[in-house]
Amino acid sequence: MAIGQPTRGVIWVAGASSGIGAAIARRLSAEGYTVAASARRSARLRVLARSYPSLHAFPCDCADADAVRRTVEALEERFGAIRALIHCVGTALFKPFLDISPEEFAELIRHNLWSTFLCTRAVLPGMLHQQQGIVVAIGSVASLKAFPRSSAYGGLKAAVAQMLRALREEVRPHGVKIINVHVGATETPLWPATMRRRWRAQMLLPDDVAKTIASLLTLASNPQLLPEELVLRPQLGDLP
Repeated sequence: MAIGQPTRGVIWVAGASSGIGAAIARRLSAEGYTVAASARRSARLRVLARSYPSLHAFPCDCADADAVRRTVEALEERFGAIRALIHCVGTALFKPFLDISPEEFAELIRHNLWSTFLCTRAVLPGMLHQQQGIVVAIGSVASLKAFPRSSAYGGLKAAVAQMLRALREEVRPHGVKIINVHVGATETPLWPATMRRRWRAQMLLPDDVAKTIASLLTLASNPQLLPEELVLRPQLGDLP
């Protein structure tokens, strides 16, 4: 059964407690998918899960290998198969390179690169066994274009994108689809409040991204078609 028919298996949205991830979880649930929402903030997940009967909270630190393994085991036991992983986990840091501490850089690695590796690695065996499945990584246009004060953040997002491009070639013959979505400035807590107040009218909204992901899943249900990379920018372009 194609993923575009939301009646079998579960869509795992990792990083769903707020922002883009929460918007995606709500949108997919509204469209009839069974959704498992994960994040560290369990209270926010429980509030989110009350929105729709098909939305289920699975608290998980997606940068913790044991927690990710246990969550995937629980999802497969309850739902039978993970049809798609939508990876929205990530933190941002906008600082000059020399102002970034080793501890801050390590945290960026943990939440952006390491969590993507762990979650993708955990769902792949089941997808390869089923000979179908989709991994969608919500990335950033900072992986495609150099911005001042984004050396660490943009560099790690680029590393994620390239890791998944190579993985795409590994799993392509086995019916598994790996999709990079590079998102421009979006009105979420990832951005400082001062920036959001100044540029809100120019930013994308989380639901703009969520609607696109829902359409992307439908598009990717075609077994002959793989939308490999998608760039979403505000109509007026990147922020100055």
